[in-house]
Parts: sequence; structure tokens; C-alpha cells
Amino acid sequence: MKKYLLVFIIAIATQLSYGQYRPLPMQNAEWVNWGGLYLLSCPTCTFVNYKYYTDGDTIINSNTYVKIKKTEIPVINDVSIYPTYTGAIRQDTLNKKIYVVLTDSTTERILYDFSLQVGDTINSVLHDLASDCVGFNVETISSIDSILINGNYHKRFNIQGSCNSVSYVEGIGSDYGLIFPNRLDEKESHLSCTKVNGQTYYPSNTSQCDLITSIGSIDKNFVIDIFPNPTTAELNIKLSYIENSVVLITIYNTLGEIIIQEKMSTNEKILDISTLPDGLYILSITDENNLQAKKIFSVVK
Repeated sequence: MKKYLLVFIIAIATQLSYGQYRPLPMQNAEWVNWGGLYLLSCPTCTFVNYKYYTDGDTIINSNTYVKIKKTEIPVINDVSIYPTYTGAIRQDTLNKKIYVVLTDSTTERILYDFSLQVGDTINSVLHDLASDCVGFNVETISSIDSILINGNYHKRFNIQGSCNSVSYVEGIGSDYGLIFPNRLDEKESHLSCTKVNGQTYYPSNTSQCDLITSIGSIDKNFVIDIFPNPTTAELNIKLSYIENSVVLITIYNTLGEIIIQEKMSTNEKILDISTLPDGLYILSITDENNLQAKKIFSVVK
């Protein structure tokens, strides 16, 4: 009897957790985006790495909003695609809606509506910006499920449109980013991770969630070279020198997950990456003084 009661309590608790609305973090939050092989707006770019972040309150039409700004890494990107101030958002937790006022505008529009049901259609503010999908105006909620994030269930709204599909997750945003959730050109950027109060929250609290602030050397005497790039099966790593020390090689995917980790005690090493799927990766070199250098490479088969 006790066993059945325990199972019943767990089932009820799970159901309550699933049904609870998970609000979007509105203070001390960051959303890090990674990019594709090139951008239509920047044909010479090979990588995009930037983050949206909350930056205090502002008043628009008597409503209080949270300002959203964007930081880009100029040494990686050839151009700045969007302005630093991207827009302002406010949240109606009772009705499960998030509103946005974009840059140089005072018009409020719905950014996310987490009250919708399967079969409902949406006409998002972002369709006006997605010039890749000409005439793409309506999306349909095809299914609603949930994903477990750090012990909490978050509803996921799977949306199908005429160009592609996208998912919105309560408390996180879109898998294509916070402010531009319907950017359906897969060569453009997508959401990699979310931080709240300096701690990675999505996809898990163990994921790496930082902008790449260095793509060069640990110091002026430590030169790193990798080739070929793009590559298919092997990655050659050359270091200028190793003075009787061992460095740690770590390869991350765009979700911040560790894919490969090996030690290196010589100036050259060939890394077998034949099992890695196509995509962008980060090679991190860490010396015994915990200094890091990072290189970006892609796998194309």
C-alpha cells in the first residue's frame, strides 16, 4: 500500500512540475548564440558568436520593460549584424506571454505566447525580418512536450512552418535565439546556452556557456596552429613550444559539451575526429598555469 502511495505522490508531483509555468529570467540573464558556416548578410564570416543579455529597466508607453543588449566578438565576426541595443521585453506571467519592443520602435508585439495549444497558429513579429522565407507568415503549433532542465520540467512548443521548424521553451526562449526566435535560415545563428546569475542553466549547469574571448595564443610565445580547417577525419595541432610541461586539449561542441579531452606533451599531435558529425567545434588548450587559448574549427564530410 505504501509503495503505491509513494508512486501516486511522485506522479502527482511530476504532473504539477510539468504544469507549472516557467517564466523567462528577466534579470542577470544571458543567452549565448553560435553561428553557421557563413551568413547571407556577411559572406566572408566563418563564425558568429554573440550573446543577448539583460541590462536594467526602461519605461516605454508607461510600461516597464527589461532592456536587451547584444555583445559580439569583433575578432571573429567581420561585421556587426544587429545594433548593441536590440530591444526591450516585458513578461505577463499570468497570461504566459512575453512582449517585445524592437530597436527604434515604440510598438509592442508578442514575442512568445506560451498559452497556445496544439493546432493554434502564430504570426510572430520576426517574420517581417526573416527575408530568407519570403511569404512566410504563419506557423502552427504541431506538438507540445516537455524537457528536463536542471531538475525542472519546461514546456516545449514545437512549431512547424512553411520553411522549417522551430521550438520555443518556457523560461529559455527559442532554439534560434531570444530576440529572433524565427530566424529559420540554418546558416544563421542558434541558441547555444543560457546563463542566470552567472551560472549556466540551459542546456545543463555543467555546460560551458561563454563567449570566445581569445582565438589566439596563451601568451606571445605560445603560438597554436591547427590544420586542415575545415577538416574531415584528422586535426593537426602544432604548438610553438612546450617547456617540460603537459597541456590539456579539450574539444567542445556548440552546446558547450565536452566531446574529446586528451593530454599533449609534445609540440605536435594528430587528433582523430572521424566520429564527429558535421558542425562547428572549439579547440581549447589549457596549460598547467590554467591559462587558455581557443581555436574554432569545422567538420565537413
